[in-house]
Amino acid sequence: MGVRMDPAVEAALMAMPPLQFADPAAQRLAFAEQAKQMPKPLPDERTTMEKLEVPRGEPRGIPVRVFRPRDAAGSLPVVVWIHGGAYVIGSASQDDLLCSQLAVRTGTVVVSVDYRLAPEDPYPAALDDCYAATCWAAAGGVESTDPTRLAIAGASAGAGLAAAVALYARDRGGPPIAFQLLLYPFLDDRRDTPSHRVGRDAPLFTTTDAVHGWRHYLRGLTDGDEVPPYASPARAAALAGLPPAYVLAAGMDCLRDEAVNYAMAMARADVAVELHLVPAVPHGFDAVAPDAAVSRRVIAEYAAALRRALDGPSPGSGLPASSRKEAAAG
Repeated sequence: MGVRMDPAVEAALMAMPPLQFADPAAQRLAFAEQAKQMPKPLPDERTTMEKLEVPRGEPRGIPVRVFRPRDAAGSLPVVVWIHGGAYVIGSASQDDLLCSQLAVRTGTVVVSVDYRLAPEDPYPAALDDCYAATCWAAAGGVESTDPTRLAIAGASAGAGLAAAVALYARDRGGPPIAFQLLLYPFLDDRRDTPSHRVGRDAPLFTTTDAVHGWRHYLRGLTDGDEVPPYASPARAAALAGLPPAYVLAAGMDCLRDEAVNYAMAMARADVAVELHLVPAVPHGFDAVAPDAAVSRRVIAEYAAALRRALDGPSPGSGLPASSRKEAAAG
């Protein structure tokens, strides 16, 4: 894309094994084998983590991981976090350290959703799971929380699902969502943008990868069906009435333009939007290289935006780096 990548991010990216999205099952197996060879990251001692299930009318509920600042008192705001992975790979556990960071930095309870993945469970399974988890959190599913201060957040496909949950909540009459945090969102199946037209060689996540992700996620739609905006939020014709938003776009990302376009479309609909376009970094840069200066700066910025939106306490300091490399793509 004609710009030299941030050197620290580039070095971390070069150390990553290749990713592919044509065969999600194979990629999940590869991640599992890689995980066996890596030391398990130490938990953040400043938070507690509880594994719960959200009821969904089936024998097994929706698994969620609930992070809370260890010394926090009173009722805290809630952030529903949705992991990335092009709708086909990843799990809630990959974002444990990030969710701990966000809980400490923002003074919130973070609910990380382990939603169903395509192609085994195509649209609308993931959206149904994330919306159900949001409704559960808003109904006081987590003790000692203030559901009137609830945000939806995610990265990549998780940000696409967060945007879809916001649309769902608006159109279904709830639950009320105070804020949406969308990090390099994956939300337009049409891929008709300049960054996609040059994105076949994009670092980490390419236009070809996006094609595979959408093919798997939308396979439940029959030929001739119009793709609904709840599947691909960029298709939404009306964005008025959505919660205030923070949108992060990466300058070297094939998804760059759809993130910018969605932010601008919300702004034109009188939604309060804060848009950050970070140059010289690829998709998922803050997960690939959490210790890079640019990542530390950006993580602090979006955590501060989330804290301001929910009126949380001052952020913590000396935070451990996140470890989200398998979530970085999609």
